[in-house]
Amino acid sequence: MASKKHEQVEKKPESVDLGTTGRGHHASEESEPSRTVKPSSRRPLVLVAVILVSIIMVGSILLPSLSAIVSGMQASSSSSSTDAAQTSATAATTNSYMDQLDSRYQSTADSLEAKLESNPNDAAALINLANTYLTWGDMAKNYASTDEENAHVTDLLQKAEGYYDTYLESNDAAAAHVNRALCRYYLGDSAGAISALEKFVAATPDYAPAWANLGMIYQETGDTNKAEDAYNKALEVDPNDENGMKSYVTSQLQSITSSADAATTGDASADAE
Repeated sequence: MASKKHEQVEKKPESVDLGTTGRGHHASEESEPSRTVKPSSRRPLVLVAVILVSIIMVGSILLPSLSAIVSGMQASSSSSSTDAAQTSATAATTNSYMDQLDSRYQSTADSLEAKLESNPNDAAALINLANTYLTWGDMAKNYASTDEENAHVTDLLQKAEGYYDTYLESNDAAAAHVNRALCRYYLGDSAGAISALEKFVAATPDYAPAWANLGMIYQETGDTNKAEDAYNKALEVDPNDENGMKSYVTSQLQSITSSADAATTGDASADAE
């Protein structure tokens, strides 16, 4: 059956008169031998195939790299967006806290100032107003990050200082002297604060908070020897801790001792090397 089929394929059909159908010239095509593709004529097709395969291979090789680049760009963009969001969130949190702080203390200050307007000789309202502005300014100082906020802090502390001055004109209170000196310190005038406290403890040597705050400012400005002396003086004049300074003073003395020991150990190690 296979050979018979082969014979049918090889056998030429008989001529058929197709009349006027327009297919009469097909008879001449039947007499042409079947054509074979020579190697030379196959070459363009092979080149095209090779080029296509090369493109596919190069694409497959570059695909992971391109994917990594795109991923890196997306990660970088995501990281930048995250950093920006975190910065905005931090700023928003700080601003929110400052707003809450201002709202809280402003209402207290307004109430006390109203009392002073109705009675300028109200010493309690005056000292409470000074203390309010000092506490407000001290707390706000920890969160101020812009020029405007820093200017706000300065204004608060200057108001506190002014009210302490007014109060001290008719009331010689030890706490007011110390707090007034702290206003100077928070305003950046460490020398002025030290001078005021040194003058005060010379006249009133038995007030522990004055010695403790003087020690703190000495320590902050790097004079640890004077700081240690002032702290010890605070413990000496208030052995029963009536002013509540003992815990703070003791911890600061321990800090100074630890720092000194660490420095000595470091120097000994350096000498040994």
